[in-house]
Amino acid sequence: MYAIALSLIAMITILSQILIQQYLSSQVTDSHVINIAARQRTYSQSLSKTALLIESGNDIETNRKEFANTLRQWQKSHEALKGGGSDFMNLPANDRDELKEMFGIIEEPYAAILGASNGMLKELYSPKALDSMNLKAYIRTILENERMYLLGMELIVFDYDRFYRNGVKKLKEIEYILLYIVLVSLFLEAVFIFYPLAVRVKQNMKDLVESETNAKNLATQLQEANTIREQSHKEFRDINYALEKATYVVKTDQYGHIIYANDKYCHVTRYNMGELIGKPLFYNNMGGKESIIYEHINNQERRKEVWQGEIFDHASDGTGFWLDVTMMPIIDNKGSLYQFLVVCTDITKRKNTERELLLLTEEKIKRQGAEQKIISYSIINGQEKERTRIAAEIHDGIGQMLTSLRMKMEMIENKNTHLGSDITELTDLLQMVINETKKICSDLLPSVLDDFGLSAAIRELQKMCSATTEMSFDLDDELEPHALPREVEIGIFRILQEGLNNAIKHSKGSNVFIHISNDEKNVHLFVKDNGKGFDFDEKKLLSREFIAKSNGLRNMKERAELLGGKFVVKSLIGEGTTLQVQIPI
Repeated sequence: MYAIALSLIAMITILSQILIQQYLSSQVTDSHVINIAARQRTYSQSLSKTALLIESGNDIETNRKEFANTLRQWQKSHEALKGGGSDFMNLPANDRDELKEMFGIIEEPYAAILGASNGMLKELYSPKALDSMNLKAYIRTILENERMYLLGMELIVFDYDRFYRNGVKKLKEIEYILLYIVLVSLFLEAVFIFYPLAVRVKQNMKDLVESETNAKNLATQLQEANTIREQSHKEFRDINYALEKATYVVKTDQYGHIIYANDKYCHVTRYNMGELIGKPLFYNNMGGKESIIYEHINNQERRKEVWQGEIFDHASDGTGFWLDVTMMPIIDNKGSLYQFLVVCTDITKRKNTERELLLLTEEKIKRQGAEQKIISYSIINGQEKERTRIAAEIHDGIGQMLTSLRMKMEMIENKNTHLGSDITELTDLLQMVINETKKICSDLLPSVLDDFGLSAAIRELQKMCSATTEMSFDLDDELEPHALPREVEIGIFRILQEGLNNAIKHSKGSNVFIHISNDEKNVHLFVKDNGKGFDFDEKKLLSREFIAKSNGLRNMKERAELLGGKFVVKSLIGEGTTLQVQIPI
């Protein structure tokens, strides 16, 4: 009830102030309107005076400018008063019918004065000689209508004044009504609010005396509870002391800035407490990179959960250390997070040991890989030497014997012509054996590779493949003329030999495209057939089942890798097979 009464009085006071302010604002506007209306009289008189001065020939240039300026001001002010709502002159809208009628009365003299003035201006600014008769006619028109215009403007000013006095009278009546309502409200407030309130206060004093007695009893109980609380605090201090001495303890605000750190944390970071206060928690790389812990602190959904992890940080002298960190959020009574408690243990020794073990393991793996490459490279070199030896023995032994046998067969055929076709068949068969023996020797070690280099050996291999199958072989040889290392030439030749052999046996295609080139650093080999292809996966090269079925692909990959190169196979069913080899020179 008291709030309602005060609100009513406040509303009446505010309403009264609004009305008064509105009246004052209107007074300012009214004064402005009356001022402009009064100035119209001055402007019209100035027009007449300036016109008479021009007629008398006194300083025509100055009076002509004065006449033009006064006419513009007079015209703008009249139009603004008549129409109202002028932003330029800050006038309200003219919505009163009696004022419009009054402006209608003076419209005729206004139009006559305006027309005569404009005509006079044309004469004054005309390049022709000034006609005094025309000026006199215009001046006579201005003087004849001036009196009617001034009387009309005086009536308009009086009407403005009467209208604004009526407004003041209405405002007084409203203010008296509001004052009466305030007085009635104050009387009702005294009867219905203040008297019951006095009775209520008296009852409250009685209740307070009873509450004092109850408070004494509660004080006794609080004293007992305080004794128990002190004991709990002592236990907490003992636990906190043990925690601080055993681990690193840090407290941060809700944004991760340090507000407390124990001595052990100060020791490991080589900072004192004053230097740590306000610093971000765990800034790695000497303050250059934000710690991973801030991903948790800045996550609004997970920051109220406990975070645990391992963090690497730097001390002030640049030494690094590892900490096993547990960060616990601290929540206030309203459920808002305002601090973090961070408990850490030093795991630097363990991390250093793990890193050393990792380095030893990596070194062992690298050493085993190098040893394996050396063994494989030795095996391949041994194979090449063995092939050379076998090829030499076949060429020098069996090859010579077969050639001698063929020559004897030809001698027998020449001496015994009656033996007929049988001896001819034996001679042809022996020639086939000799050709096959030459092919085996060439496969084991093509002499053209040693004699003329890789390009010649590849062209020879192309001819041999073309002679043994109906497939066509297109060769794009872009090898530079300078010699390549022998092991690179042998490796490329064996990979190409195995690739063409696979294409002839398994692709069932009609064409094989071969491209070979080299730059300053690498030799590039590209072999593509248009055969049936197969479902190939790089991981299959490592499976035992695939190795058993496709030992050739495995051998080509091993040869390329032993030479430090790359071997890539691409194949899809129905789209052929592509081999890409890159070996460093």
